[in-house]
Amino acid sequence: MDPQDPRLFADPRGVWRDDGAGRVHGIRWHDIDGIDGYAIDAADRKLVFVELGTAAGERLELRTDWPGYREVATALVVHLPGLDVEALHRLEQTRAEDPPTILWWKD
Repeated sequence: MDPQDPRLFADPRGVWRDDGAGRVHGIRWHDIDGIDGYAIDAADRKLVFVELGTAAGERLELRTDWPGYREVATALVVHLPGLDVEALHRLEQTRAEDPPTILWWKD
């Protein structure tokens, strides 16, 4: 983990990413309408991403190795009915050549 990595957190309002120097952005729980996951190969490792999206086209990208991800993943399961915690765990085994996976979609 790099000290420059963003910090992820969830609160009663939604999911947030703190990029440092006061740059915090996120998505409120009621605005999240879909969650996708995918992996890419970096120079020295595989990176796994979870992307939250809204109907308005906003996106919040979370990386599974950033600080706070585990807590955010737990909060996602609590706040988004029907999201399978096992799907989040399986995502971490995704390979870069695998297509993006839809993890959750708002009914």
